[in-house]
Amino acid sequence: MRSVRRITTCSTILSALVFSIILTKNVQAQENSPYSRYGLGDVLPSYNIVARGMGGLASPYRDLQSVNFINPASYASLKVVTLDIGLDYTSRTLRTSEPPQKFKSQYLIPSYVQIGVPLTKKGHWGMNIGLRPMSRINYNLGTRTRLQGIDSVFYNYVGNGGSYQAYLGTGFGWKNFTVGLNAGYLFGNKEYTTRVQFINDTIPYKKTNSSDTTRFGGLFATAGLQWTIPVGKSMFVRLGLNGSLQHKLNATRDITRQTYENGVNGPVVIDSIYRASDVKGEIIYPASYGGGIILEKEDNWQIGVEYNTMKWSDYRYYGQEDKLKNSWTLRIGAQLTPDLLSKSYWSRVAYRVGFSYGPSYVDVGTQFDQYMFSFGAGFPLKRNYYNNQYTTIQTAFEYGVRGNKDQPLRENLMRITIGFNLSDIWFNKRKYD
Repeated sequence: MRSVRRITTCSTILSALVFSIILTKNVQAQENSPYSRYGLGDVLPSYNIVARGMGGLASPYRDLQSVNFINPASYASLKVVTLDIGLDYTSRTLRTSEPPQKFKSQYLIPSYVQIGVPLTKKGHWGMNIGLRPMSRINYNLGTRTRLQGIDSVFYNYVGNGGSYQAYLGTGFGWKNFTVGLNAGYLFGNKEYTTRVQFINDTIPYKKTNSSDTTRFGGLFATAGLQWTIPVGKSMFVRLGLNGSLQHKLNATRDITRQTYENGVNGPVVIDSIYRASDVKGEIIYPASYGGGIILEKEDNWQIGVEYNTMKWSDYRYYGQEDKLKNSWTLRIGAQLTPDLLSKSYWSRVAYRVGFSYGPSYVDVGTQFDQYMFSFGAGFPLKRNYYNNQYTTIQTAFEYGVRGNKDQPLRENLMRITIGFNLSDIWFNKRKYD
């Protein structure tokens, strides 16, 4: 029995480590989102797969197995050691009105990896350690313009990079009131390149390449609380609050201005016009807050609403503002498990549905809304009673739109997420050896 448990524990930890290495690598993906140019990149979903199926409803949510890193107060409800991992497939469609064109892209990336651990046998104290991507920069855009005295000029804008969070958190309290804290390290890089090519039949103009690469990192902390209020037999109202204060990221920047010619294996540098290396500075990452309420019938159904806001207008990059503005999001979600004790498998599946709406944090000068519809399900696998292990396959489907028909650029997004909650009661005292 001991050898089986050791093998299970080692394989689980090894799986988490391998997934973590994959998560921090540059994932090769076909993506082209011009909105990822702003801030630290296109903001990725910051909630687990269970919450994604409910429109992102996370602040007041908790259960015994899934790890809700949005509100660390939920860690206090963990009853089993849980390895929680997720994988995203995203498809984007960009539509422009002038001229009317359509562009498609898709990519597959790890979503997160984390391990939740109950720290006491009776509950009300737990911890979590995890790693997840926060934002992604990936675009390659070209535009052609006619200038006086020159036939035309071609601009090529390329961006790559993103940011990640590695964190450790704990949640503790009593049966109906818990508090929690996450602390960790936010890190990443931004790589921007602009190439300019003058097109003329008589004068051979030099091509120019301007690149700006920034590496950044810094400590961060988030906090949360949850308060459960009984309102009837097996009925509860749960309030949740979570937030993060503004924090600073230390940054190092390399700037290059060059002339170049096209070569067989890519651009060949002719001359460096300007170069600056290891320029120190700061990035101000803005504060965020959220709160919500859930009405729950224990082991059966729950429905809730949540409001989140983030002060993107406070974002600064080496003291400079960006085209960002404060944003808010309203989320509505529900979950139904028909009958946990039923012999029918489909009655034990958790079904979820949700919706979110709010203005985009990217400031394009006009109202720029985004909304998302979602649904999902949690499929329990057969429990192994010999070693107290059981697994749930979590799924979520999201479809959203950013922008509207009155704007020159509209983005449609479809995301499919699949994950696994692999659980094991490691800390129970053995009765047999």
